[in-house]
Order: sequence, then C-alpha cells, then structure tokens
Amino acid sequence: MGSYNSQYESYYEKMFQKRRNADPYKSYFTKDSFDTNKEKNIYGSNYFMNRILRDLIGVAVLFLMVLFCKYVHTPQTAAVYNYSKGIVSKNYDYKYIYNKIKSTDIEEIKKSTEKKFESIKIKLTKAKKLEDIIKDNFIPPVKGEITSGFGMRKDPFTGEKSEHTGIDIDAKENTKIKASGDGIVKECKEDKLLGKYIIMDHGKGIETKYAHLSNIMVKKGEKIKKGEYIAESGNTGRSTAPHLHFEIIYMGQCKNPLDYFEESAFKN
Repeated sequence: MGSYNSQYESYYEKMFQKRRNADPYKSYFTKDSFDTNKEKNIYGSNYFMNRILRDLIGVAVLFLMVLFCKYVHTPQTAAVYNYSKGIVSKNYDYKYIYNKIKSTDIEEIKKSTEKKFESIKIKLTKAKKLEDIIKDNFIPPVKGEITSGFGMRKDPFTGEKSEHTGIDIDAKENTKIKASGDGIVKECKEDKLLGKYIIMDHGKGIETKYAHLSNIMVKKGEKIKKGEYIAESGNTGRSTAPHLHFEIIYMGQCKNPLDYFEESAFKN
C-alpha cells in the first residue's frame, strides 16, 4: 500500500491557506476602484461606452463580411453566405433548449469529466486506478445499514438541501471502528459538527475520515494497520442518532465510498 508521505499534508495546508487568504473582492473594492477620475474604474461610463462601441464595430464587420460574401460569387463566399442566412432565419425552440439545460445533471457531468481526467492521468503515469487501490487495500470500517448516502440531501436539522461529503453507517453506541486501510493518523479532533473524529492518511493522496465517535483509541502520528481498531462509534457533534460518518478523500476532494465499495460489503 505504501507508507505515509508528508508531502500531501504540506500540499493541503498550502491549498487551504491560499483559500483562507483569498479575497475575491480585493481587486475591485479598493480606494482607487471608486475613483471616477481613474481609467481603471471598470464601472465608469468610459468602460460601458468603449464596450458598446467595440460591440457595434464587431457587428458592422460581420455585416460587411456577409455583404461581401453575397456579392462576390465564389464557391467559398456562397457557402459562407448561405450558412449565415440559415443561422439567422432558423427558428429555435428556446423553451426546449431551456428545459434541456434545466434538466442537465451537473453532478453526472462533473463525475464523468473527473473519470476522463483520471483515465488520462493513469495512462500518462501508468498508476493504478483509485478504484483498484481501494478494492485491493481497503475494507469497510464497520458493518451496518447505510442510512444516508453521499451528495446532496435534505439536512436533518435545517430541512434545506446540503451536501453530504460521506456516508452514514448505522452503528450502535460504542461499536468498534476499524481502520479502512494502512496509514498514519493525521488528526484526532472534536468540533460541533463532526463531534469526535479521526482523519487517516494512507499515502498516494488518499485519506479517510471517521466522525461522530464516542471514543478515540489512537493518537496523532500513530501508524495503523488495516483492520486495527481505532475508535468506537457514537452520537457526538451534529448527529441525530448513533452512527459512523465515513469519508474517502482523494487529493483533497471527497469521493463517494459507494463508488469503491459494494453496498453489500457493509452488511453483517
């Protein structure tokens, strides 16, 4: 499986530090940005006049090109003119287009795109697929019914839609939790949302998270083998009943554990 590699910890820390320090409004909301005497005020009247003038020039150029294609008869200009005429005169079903866009599953497109990039990366680096690594080297941390899946769901506290970054596995209070794979304990903490939780680093950019624990049985920096007991399930943090919240994280991005484990693997 490979040993713990600290480069991922520094990578994630730098990434999160950049996000914390990032100010998306800094470039606009400065003293100079509200100075109407300065040209760089993007909201000034000069900006909009220049934008309108540029667009009008663009339309005029296109119009002249179409006229040229109409009156200068060559096979190429005739083709361009007929194509332009067809675009302008074509009737579009905008309601159909709108409904098509509205019904598009963005999450499915995102997942498909990620798989394609992953496939390209594997071909270039000759690395093993994440699915194969999980299948060959990881196990479910506990057996039990999956009570809440990965992705968008109705928040049990607010009733509003929110993203669930892992899966919830039904487990009675103080049920022993196993390490899903070989690795090192990266964090042992507690907060209002996750309660008591553990993050393990398994190398190769793979991490796992175990939350809402009643008892933590390991320490930060401790090397753990797959299947060793690391904690006991509980009801700490923002939880409605005793269970284990389990996450798989790859290169800082949460993945659906059920993409790598069969649901039957969690059954007793």
